[in-house]
Amino acid sequence: MAHSNHIIDGINKEINLQFPDRETFLKLTKNFKSLLPDIVIKKHEGVTVVREDLLLKGGTKSRAGEFLVSSVKKSTLVYVAPRVGHAGVAIMELAKLYNKDVVFFMPACKEISDHQAAIISMGPKQVEFERIAAMPNLNRLAKKYAEQNDYEFLPFGLNHPYTIAGFVRVCENILLNYKEPNEMWSVVSTGVLTRGLQIGFENTKMKGVAVARNMKFGELGRTEIISEPLAFLKNEKIENLPPFDTVPSYDGKAWKYIPKNSEKDIWFWNVAGDIKKPNNFDKKTINSYRNWNN
Repeated sequence: MAHSNHIIDGINKEINLQFPDRETFLKLTKNFKSLLPDIVIKKHEGVTVVREDLLLKGGTKSRAGEFLVSSVKKSTLVYVAPRVGHAGVAIMELAKLYNKDVVFFMPACKEISDHQAAIISMGPKQVEFERIAAMPNLNRLAKKYAEQNDYEFLPFGLNHPYTIAGFVRVCENILLNYKEPNEMWSVVSTGVLTRGLQIGFENTKMKGVAVARNMKFGELGRTEIISEPLAFLKNEKIENLPPFDTVPSYDGKAWKYIPKNSEKDIWFWNVAGDIKKPNNFDKKTINSYRNWNN
């Protein structure tokens, strides 16, 4: 169902509303050395675009989550991967870089999605399918499993202070070569990206396009929100998509709202490129269906 207005409808108890200041985050990541390629920034129709589609399949989730994964001492990570989203692929990319195993929990279904197929094709240690009524239930199951096996549970969307810290460091590195943007646009889902941008670019006006769900108190910070009426899984019209690789059901929905060739210094953070089903991967070979209480 499409949202006509992404209202603020409660409090997300999983987030820390009292973030440390920017300098605290920078101090935390002072000695961190990334293993990922440098960020790429290009101009398109007068808009300065952070081209994270040119990084890895996980895009910004890989870059922002790197500091968190690099800090984990345990050998195995546990994460809940929904049908769509780049976090699962990003975690697999980072796990390979930092010599970790990963166990994924996924909602049971008749056939896995392309994004889930991409994750499975990367060779995680284990995939558990569970029949659930809602995603929070699956996160509780995954967290309990991690505790029982002495594994590291990673929160949904990598919503963790170390992810914000890693992202603030990314912004600081950008400021070594660019002045702080006048205006930054991004798509908003859980709010992790826009909150990190707010701390990394303290004086930048933040504009967000909400595409996924109603927002909770504290998730937006000072970002000015536009509510995208298209349903979350529905792709943007081809004529509205930007002239670079993007996710048509996610970042692609923001481009039509962004002023082009403006006198202002306007930026857009393109989180990632589109993820397709891997070649020669037959999704029907994955037994992802489960009955209730099975």
